[in-house]
Amino acid sequence: MKVLLFTHSQDIDGIGSIVLAKEAFSSEELTYVPCKTFEITSKVNELYQVKKLLEYDLIFVTDLCIKEPLLSLIDNDKNIRSKFRVLDHHKTEIDEGNNKYSFVDIIVEQNGVKECGTSLFYKYLIQNNFIKPSQFFNNFTEFTRQYDVWDWKKNNNEKARELNIIFEELGIEKYLSIIENMKKYNMVYFDEYCRKIIDSYNTSLYKELSKVFSTLKVTEIYIQNKKINIGFVDTLYKLRNEIPDFIKMKNVSVDVIGMNILDGETISYRNINKDIDCAKIAEQFGGKGHKDAGSNPKENEKFKEFWKSKFNSDISKNA
Repeated sequence: MKVLLFTHSQDIDGIGSIVLAKEAFSSEELTYVPCKTFEITSKVNELYQVKKLLEYDLIFVTDLCIKEPLLSLIDNDKNIRSKFRVLDHHKTEIDEGNNKYSFVDIIVEQNGVKECGTSLFYKYLIQNNFIKPSQFFNNFTEFTRQYDVWDWKKNNNEKARELNIIFEELGIEKYLSIIENMKKYNMVYFDEYCRKIIDSYNTSLYKELSKVFSTLKVTEIYIQNKKINIGFVDTLYKLRNEIPDFIKMKNVSVDVIGMNILDGETISYRNINKDIDCAKIAEQFGGKGHKDAGSNPKENEKFKEFWKSKFNSDISKNA
């Protein structure tokens, strides 16, 4: 069997699918392609156009969703459609109608519990007898899910946040190696090496966040004729989930924080006012997301016009 996995490269949810796939399939069987948020369709299409997808028995896309017209092409190609499975949890994909195909499952929530790409893939692998449930993978999948959908905060699950720190500091391949090593403990466990990384990150965090805060500029945006106060900061991608709490601590009068990701190609949003839907802001500029978090490409023409009208500068000069 030859298995191809496309998944999100930029967070522990996307990489969680690689962890599970490496357990379910042998290294000879599995090929994985980590993709950034807005490049998934082009990455899959490249292999579709040269008929490379025909070489695989199973093809997965997790924590992301491909777009039209590629969805229609796959749906009309029975040789590809029968082996293709998209597993995503972003509400904006449902809003776009991308879940109307038999090979696409967009599931935001089940039985009152928010899903993520890793949790959906884990359930799929178990249901199709590719993997057996275990204490370790139950633990790992749940911590990944909690961090990705922000449930770690209400559950006060610091280990979930620390799992993300390890990924952000070490990158994909070293993270995969760390998780492989954890399996011998049969739980998410941080050894001395991991603890040093986590402690170092936390020690420098306040200083880094203060630097980010110094770049704050506040303006307004209108979504469905409703004025929203939005603050923008320049930041590294790894700090995107730390910034909202820091902004709250500073008592800044903003509803949403927009983050110009200096080491990436996106603008990321997190809501400070929980009544605000970040996905709606991202959608306005060709992006996607959830109520509490969203993102859009910096190069979206509408966004570049918005930025220039508000700050009289080119967004690319801030990167």
